[in-house]
Parts: sequence; C-alpha cells; structure tokens
Amino acid sequence: MSDEALGLGPRGDFTISCEVDAPRERVFAAYTDAEAIPHFWSPEGVEIPAESVELEPVAGGAFNMVMKLGDDEYPMTGSFAEVVEPEYVSFVEPGLGIQCVISFDDIGDGRSRVTVTQTNVPEEFRGENARLGFESSFRRLTAYLAGEPS
Repeated sequence: MSDEALGLGPRGDFTISCEVDAPRERVFAAYTDAEAIPHFWSPEGVEIPAESVELEPVAGGAFNMVMKLGDDEYPMTGSFAEVVEPEYVSFVEPGLGIQCVISFDDIGDGRSRVTVTQTNVPEEFRGENARLGFESSFRRLTAYLAGEPS
C-alpha cells in the first residue's frame, strides 16, 4: 500500500540527541537489553509490557515489542542491520520502511551522547510530536541509568 493510500506525507530525515551521565558502554548495554527496554524506550505515559519485548541485537536479529497507551496497543517490529558495540545499533522497521541508527559517543567524564538518526520517515513521524516523544524517552533513559524507578 502506498504512503498516499495510508495518508502519510512526504518522507524525510529526523535526528535528535541527548547527553547522559553514564559511560557509552552502559548506555549501549541498556539499548541492547530486553529487560532494560521497558524502562525507557517509550515516552512517559506509554507502557511497554516486559513480556512483549523480544530482542536479538545482532545483525539480522529481530526485535518485537508492544507499546500500550491506555487500551490501545501499538506493535513495533524491526530487524537489526548492524550492531557495533559500543558504538551504534542500526535497524529497519519494515512496516513503515523507516531506517534508524542509534549512536553512542563518549563525551568525556563518564558521559555519553545518544543520537537517533532516522531516514525515510513519513512527515507525520518527524514533527514536534516526534521531538517531544524522544525527549520524553530520553528523560526516562536518564532516570533509568541513574537507578530511579520508572
């Protein structure tokens, strides 16, 4: 089915970053650990049931999870294209054709920068709501890495 038939606008790129007080090896480990994902992957107010997370972080490996907002469920599936520890993971969401690279940079003093770069993103998924959602997820990541309850 075409983007037009799905009601999706033109495609483009989306990039967002955050800095966290944790070494990049620890941040990389969180993004590749099925037990960690429910604590920060989704924005505040959106739940990812732990039992819904399947994660095989190797090239060709798959991931599956369900995001829940109230009674609504939003499955998220993809396949890993590359996993280079502790530098980055890249994956594709085949349903939407979105390609994503999450990179982890050491910025010194035990701190890291996480950068999410998405390509082939429908217009509806790269505007202000996308920015707010990622910022919310990054706040949850920061709290998770600090050992705060989610």
